[in-house]
Amino acid sequence: MTVLSEYFVKMAGILPAITEVEVTLLEEGFSNKVYLIYWHQIPRLVLRIPGLDEFAFNINRQNEMIVLQSAVQAGISPPVLWHDEQGAFACQFVVQPSLSWDVIHSNSSIKRIANALVQAHALPRVNHPFCIYELIAHYLQSIESFLPIRPDIQGELLYLRGVFANLPRVESSYTPVVCHNDLNPKNVLIDEDTIWLIDWEYTGMGDPLFDLAVVARSHNLTFEQQVYLIESYNGSLDKEATLEKITRYSLAYSLREMTWLLLKHLTTPDDPEAWSFYVDFKAMPSLNPFLETVASE
Repeated sequence: MTVLSEYFVKMAGILPAITEVEVTLLEEGFSNKVYLIYWHQIPRLVLRIPGLDEFAFNINRQNEMIVLQSAVQAGISPPVLWHDEQGAFACQFVVQPSLSWDVIHSNSSIKRIANALVQAHALPRVNHPFCIYELIAHYLQSIESFLPIRPDIQGELLYLRGVFANLPRVESSYTPVVCHNDLNPKNVLIDEDTIWLIDWEYTGMGDPLFDLAVVARSHNLTFEQQVYLIESYNGSLDKEATLEKITRYSLAYSLREMTWLLLKHLTTPDDPEAWSFYVDFKAMPSLNPFLETVASE
């Protein structure tokens, strides 16, 4: 019995006869396996099967599901129709597409994302803290644990540790709220009528400005658009101080992405893309903001 058919047995309550079901592997599920399930030639469900080492990546699947269910109730995530205790779940297929990595936003779409973040940050509290600096430190420790069998990555670890040591920090002045913490363009599904936030894998109680920083950095916002994002999110914020925090958090986000890619390569050695993605990210000035700093040293 294949892995998928085992899940179909578990999901029998929401599926027709298995012989009627067709499945397509979606290309965008880099962290986990994501399948589109349809029958009668109509897309019906999206099945996410977790594929990351929970300890290495500091993922709490139970916490993720609690927040996801709250997001569904708030109307900012597609309905979840089935899930298990290991982090697999099936949600309703929605027609809204994800954004592209080279997205160029209008003020209207920025305002809609800001409003969705306001809703996300008002979700019920959970018992799972999130600190970007603690997460990066955890990733670096996870990478270090591979040195006995992968001594060739010692240079990469030293590079990442050096960047981390010089990373300017943000002292959060916020009471922690539920944050998404990975709201890159692929985790926003949007059309003219509806916006959904998906993939709550790294959710936890943290600083809401980190969410704004991820949007600012990964959605390619200009300086003026970052100001508009802040105003749309909370017009009472001090813009200059908030922009400074977003800039610092953006650096932490970029380092998190680099360490994540190297750790993904080490924990999934059969993945043919993780290493090349890491190398490309590290070498590309538009992605790696630390290149000039390293060169000047």
